[in-house]
Amino acid sequence: MTIKRKKDTGEQGNGGQFGSVARSDAEVAVTGASGREHPFPNKDYLSADELFRGLADRGITVEASSRRNSTPRVDRGADIGSGTTIAPNTCIESGASIGQNSRVFDDGVVAVNARVGNGATVGKRAVIGSGAQIGDRSDVEWRGFVHQNAAIGQDSMVGANSSVGERSRIGDRSCVVDGAQVGKDVQAGDGVVIGAGARIDDGVKIGDDALVWGHITSDVAPGEVRRDDQTFDGRTASREELAFGSQGGWLRGKFGTAD
Repeated sequence: MTIKRKKDTGEQGNGGQFGSVARSDAEVAVTGASGREHPFPNKDYLSADELFRGLADRGITVEASSRRNSTPRVDRGADIGSGTTIAPNTCIESGASIGQNSRVFDDGVVAVNARVGNGATVGKRAVIGSGAQIGDRSDVEWRGFVHQNAAIGQDSMVGANSSVGERSRIGDRSCVVDGAQVGKDVQAGDGVVIGAGARIDDGVKIGDDALVWGHITSDVAPGEVRRDDQTFDGRTASREELAFGSQGGWLRGKFGTAD
C-alpha cells in the first residue's frame, strides 16, 4: 500500500499533515498502541431508504430530523439488534456491533469493531472507540469517551465528559462520575466508584468496591475509600462529596446516601 501526502500530489485541504490512501486500496490496517490492528474498510453507508425502511423491517428505529445533513451514517458492515433506536447524525462504523434494545443518541459514534451490549446507551456526542466494549445495560453519557480497546462491564456508567483510556477495564456495576479521566491500562474491579473530576494515572489497579476521587497515582485495595493519597475509614466522609452530577441518584441508590 502506498501512502502519499496531499502536498506531494497537489491536493488541497490539509496542508500535507495527513496521509491519503490510494483509491484502489480496499482497506487500511491501523495499529493501536496495544499492537492490535483494526481494519478500516472503505465507507459503505446505507442509503436513506435502506435506513428508514430496511432497518425498520428488522425492528430498528431510525429517528428523523428536520436538521440539514443529519441522516445517520450506518455502515453495511455494522450489526444492529432489534429494538435499538438510532438518533440523527450518529455514526456506526463497519464491524461495530450494537445489541438489542439499545440506543445511540444524537451525534454518538460507535467506531470500527466496537461492541455495545444489549439495553445499553451511547449518549449525545459520546464516542465508543475502535475495539472498545460496553457491557449490557451500561450507559456512556453526554460526551463520554471510551477509547480504543477499553471495556466497560455490565450495569455500569460512564458520566458526562468522562474518559476511559486505551485498554482500560472497568468492572460490572461500576460508575465513572462526571468529568473523571481514567488513564491507559487501568484495571478497575466490580462495584467501583471513580468520583467526579477524578484523575486516575496510567496502569493503576483499583480493587472491587473501592471508592476514589481526586488524583490517584497508585493501586487501591478492594473496599478502600481514597481521595488523592488520603484514605478514609468507612464511606461517610466521601459519600456526599461524590453524590452529585448526573450520577447523583445512581450513587444514592448504591450507597444509601440520604437526600
